Amino acid sequence: MNIAYFLLALLLAPFFLGLVNQTKAFFAGRRGPGLFRLYFDLAKLLRKSCPRAATSTWLFDLAPSIALAATLLAALVFPWSLEAGPTDAAHAPLAALSSVVFFYLLGTGRFFTVLGALDTGSAFEGMGASREVQFSALVEPAIFVLLGFLVLLTGGDSLADLLAGYQTGIWAHHAAPLLLAGLAFFAILLSECCRVPFDDPETHLELTMIHEAMILDNAGPDLAFIHYGAALKFELLAAFLVAMLLPALPFASALRFALLMGGVGATAVAVGIVESTLARMRFLKTPQVLLATLLLTTLGALLFVLF
Repeated sequence: MNIAYFLLALLLAPFFLGLVNQTKAFFAGRRGPGLFRLYFDLAKLLRKSCPRAATSTWLFDLAPSIALAATLLAALVFPWSLEAGPTDAAHAPLAALSSVVFFYLLGTGRFFTVLGALDTGSAFEGMGASREVQFSALVEPAIFVLLGFLVLLTGGDSLADLLAGYQTGIWAHHAAPLLLAGLAFFAILLSECCRVPFDDPETHLELTMIHEAMILDNAGPDLAFIHYGAALKFELLAAFLVAMLLPALPFASALRFALLMGGVGATAVAVGIVESTLARMRFLKTPQVLLATLLLTTLGALLFVLF
């Protein structure tokens, strides 16, 4: 992997959340906070202090840093150039597990965020943590079915192989399975990134908060780490969605990276449109929708195998 693509992806991560917010502002007829608002917010938070809850321990202190480190490792694993290089025999098992490692690194970030919320001893943050864990448990089976579908589609097993693309003719013969898988993963992205209709990152209503409820005691650099980690996670999942739908392209790696980032930008606009046109669903409906996501992914895999 070219380290320049990795660093550029890290730099662009807050921009895509700004694109989501500007899209929502456009549909609401407002001027919006600007595409680079999150950069200024992160810079401001990094200059502030980090007050600690009196009931918290060292776990609360370390949770934001560990969560961000896990997300950065996931970004390091991701094949930003969309190339599947040759795998050394000594590293073959690790390469085969890289797709699973990628998602579990993102899950590690959530795990430590949840631990930090529980460590404060706040029942309110515990409520948000329990909801977060419930949603992730429902999403996990769909992710594994999706990875199995991509293994069947590409014939590879590593993350680079799964996202390196496939022959253009696949879209002509298996458009329905690909569209079902893409739609299912888009729903997974909305759930994993705590977006509408599963969660609302702008809400501060006690009975409806999920992710925001877990970070109420964080401030300063800790809060900056959490916000940047959320932006990077959004970029990673959007890049995965774009890469899994793109066929193999005979372009230079720089052009493929530019196309990938363009697709992430288009996904950010789509998320903004969804958040502008849909209302947040009731909590009782969320498990049903996530189970429907699993069924969509399974149906796409079955259609590919049978037809």
